[in-house]
Amino acid sequence: MEGLRSGYLAAILTALAVAPCAAAAEPARQQLDLNGTWQFRLDPANSGLQEKWFAAPDPFPEKIAVPGAWQAQGFGNASPQLRHSFEGTAWYRRTVNVPANWAGQRTVLRLGGAHRRVTLFVNGVELGGHDGFSAPFEFDISSALRPGGDNSIVLRIENPPVAIEASPDLQKPLMPTGMLNYIGNWGGIFGSVELASEPRLRLSSVLVTSDVSRRRVSFRIRVDAPGQARPLTVRVTVPGAPAATQPVPSSAAEPEAVVDIDAARLPLWSPDSPELLTASIQLLDQNRAIDRLEQRFGYREVTTSGGTILLNGKPLYLRGYGDDNVEVLTGFPPSSKAIFLERLKLSRSFGFNAVRFHSMTPPAAYFEAADEVGMLVMAELPAAYTQYFFAHRDFLKRELNSVLLAYRNHPSLLSLAFGNEFNLEWLKTEPERAEFLASIADFYKSAKQLAPATLILSNDGLDMRPSDMVSIYHGAPGDRPTVRHEFGQYYCSLPDISLKQQFTGVLLPTWLDAKSKWVADNHLEAIYPAYVHNSQRLQQLGRKYQIEKVRLNGGVSGYHYWLIVDYPGGTGEGDSWEEGWFDYFWKPKGITPEEGRALNTPVLLMLDAGVDNRTLWAGEPKQVGIQVSNYGAEAVHDGRLTWELRDGSQRIAGAALSGVEAELGKVSKLGSILLDAGAASAARKLELRITLDTRHGEYTNTWQFWAYPKPSRAAAPAVPVVSNLRLAALNRQYPWLQSGSSKLTPESLLITEDLDAAALAHLNAGGRVWLMLRQTLDRRGVEFFPASGGAAGTMIQEHPALSGFPHDGLADLQFYNLINGAFPLPIDNWPARIQPFVGGIRTTSSFLSKTKNLSRMAYAVEGKVGPGRLLVTTLRLREHFDEAYPEAIALFDSLLRYTTGPQFDPKETIPDSGIRRLTVD
Repeated sequence: MEGLRSGYLAAILTALAVAPCAAAAEPARQQLDLNGTWQFRLDPANSGLQEKWFAAPDPFPEKIAVPGAWQAQGFGNASPQLRHSFEGTAWYRRTVNVPANWAGQRTVLRLGGAHRRVTLFVNGVELGGHDGFSAPFEFDISSALRPGGDNSIVLRIENPPVAIEASPDLQKPLMPTGMLNYIGNWGGIFGSVELASEPRLRLSSVLVTSDVSRRRVSFRIRVDAPGQARPLTVRVTVPGAPAATQPVPSSAAEPEAVVDIDAARLPLWSPDSPELLTASIQLLDQNRAIDRLEQRFGYREVTTSGGTILLNGKPLYLRGYGDDNVEVLTGFPPSSKAIFLERLKLSRSFGFNAVRFHSMTPPAAYFEAADEVGMLVMAELPAAYTQYFFAHRDFLKRELNSVLLAYRNHPSLLSLAFGNEFNLEWLKTEPERAEFLASIADFYKSAKQLAPATLILSNDGLDMRPSDMVSIYHGAPGDRPTVRHEFGQYYCSLPDISLKQQFTGVLLPTWLDAKSKWVADNHLEAIYPAYVHNSQRLQQLGRKYQIEKVRLNGGVSGYHYWLIVDYPGGTGEGDSWEEGWFDYFWKPKGITPEEGRALNTPVLLMLDAGVDNRTLWAGEPKQVGIQVSNYGAEAVHDGRLTWELRDGSQRIAGAALSGVEAELGKVSKLGSILLDAGAASAARKLELRITLDTRHGEYTNTWQFWAYPKPSRAAAPAVPVVSNLRLAALNRQYPWLQSGSSKLTPESLLITEDLDAAALAHLNAGGRVWLMLRQTLDRRGVEFFPASGGAAGTMIQEHPALSGFPHDGLADLQFYNLINGAFPLPIDNWPARIQPFVGGIRTTSSFLSKTKNLSRMAYAVEGKVGPGRLLVTTLRLREHFDEAYPEAIALFDSLLRYTTGPQFDPKETIPDSGIRRLTVD
């Protein structure tokens, strides 16, 4: 479009007014900041063009702050999800006094970002339009400007209606869509606005590339020199390096020069050492400076070798997270670098070194902050899913060019993908698929021409060539680096309803309103926060499990853990996803930076004892293998490995191993150790701590184990025990067990899998029953770590039934085998006063469900049934009653002692409705 230049140079070049040279002063580049208050007017009837609002003398009736979404500033009507919603056209106007000395210069209006279609009028003259929201852009307004006086600047911004409510596979690609406009169809200006004056004969673009092996930085500099016949020269100066000059060919249609700088003395940029440099670039006409720019950059080089990412020649492991542009207060991302610096420093303090933006590119201020903090950015074009790419191919091609021109010189820009999860199976015909792949190849070729040093991905989510790197859920092709796509199984915590009052901005927390009502209806206000806290602890256990598991895979070069902050309900992704390390307001969820860094570390120690293998018998040593994933500064030579097993503050075992070797960029086996809890009369929780001391740092990891003394084959208890379980191992452990309901007496304990007529009769006669349910009316077994957006918070009471089974108030990994695959008992219809002593709250709805219901569940609950006493357990004790599972035998024994003892005396009565759900016809 006439007058428009995408990817404006302010995003990559910082203008500098300079002191006079000997021959003459350089024309000064100047800027006028236009952020702040603008006149504003909604145009719901879309009549502004016809009525010539761009030339009307009367001011617009409203005021609005720039930058900022108009919905977040109170414009529009309420919608189910937003306090204010308006989709359509709006107008901005501002009067600007332009200095007289701008006459003869090139003047541009620069916008850091707007959503979505922008038309510009200056002094009543239409100067062009722009359609795009992934990068800054500018308009040349020189032809209509009046230097030395007031100038009217009017922007017409269209925000076409698009509602994203369906699940991803059912969404219609009506408009270009990515995470910038996925939660809400935000409208307005979201980047800084300025007027800028620059010479007509000027430096127009710079591409910086580093060659670390040759110790060289190259500057490819393009010059805008209309009608210039004399030869020009460019000069590049970088502190710490000799200056260099090159002539600019005057005969070229687009004159450019390549200037190489000796980088032998320049510091390298990396996430751990984000050293930034500034090049001063001059355009010379017979040694007279006619333009000058400053270009900030980092001396760093990203390459690939087979399945490995190399940063400055060394293997790099991406310890990344996902960002879905969750801005519950403002809608649009911030325009302030200070906010991004705060967030990125927080993320770096948790050990992250990379971030992937789902189907969007963050604003310029984000890249500036990431450069300074040392965070690698994986950006994407706004194609949320497969169907959005084809439908808006031309739009996305323009966005591709704009993004790379704007951000390619930022050392933080690691990669650019063309969109998210391009699944060819969503296309109906083979010709469609062939055309899709041809378009991907065309995009790839263009991208590598514009930004040869940037890794280019066909998409994030599936392996589709051409692609410099693949980001996928499973597998590893081997010939290119592999990153785990949306890693972490989407483990969630329970919704934190205490956050409701903080939602003072554009988004309405309707999902929290629904959960608050459920909590109140179930009279759980006092105890629900503890469930939330325990669900966050479970979530952190899951993170540790997932990260250690993926680091054992030497064919994977990184992950982006999904997500960094929780994701709200009411979008195309269904109800809320509390999957974040931080809440909606960037506050850590029950995790400290130290805990984060212990996992997101360049050198990670790991065990071959998985989450299902964390228990042992006291007095019987357990062999555990140790491995290390080494992406530190160098290979480990002659390292020292120490380990210790602790019972609280007491060290009960440990040793040291010298001469440890571990290759750089590899997973190495370091050996095995024997864990011996020693003789013990009581079960206890233990901590294994392993430390690797190397020349480049000390690295520690910890794991929890539980040791149990073997139950003795004690004499039969005073209460006779009759078991209907067909389990030989149980009879070997307790040879005095009787079988068959005919053996029951009123004093007996009946252990059964079914609450049948005989069991009910025994209860009504005042007997004891231990009901070991194998399946409940909820026909779906649970996962210990609820995946795909599920959440669970367990609660374990201090209870005599668990006197021989140590716990910290929640189901830790000693419960993994007992819960994983179990069928918890739903107790939503039971009185709130009946609290299970092993139970919890979980979500029960399916993947991408519009509503995720909460449900009370029981793994161990007791109550009266008439004069009888009933214990119900749904833990997988029967399935794991084997010496390979000490926890199952130990807990069974503890529960057996309780149910045959005098303390088995429940106070609350189980309602008839609850009994009916347990009975078998």
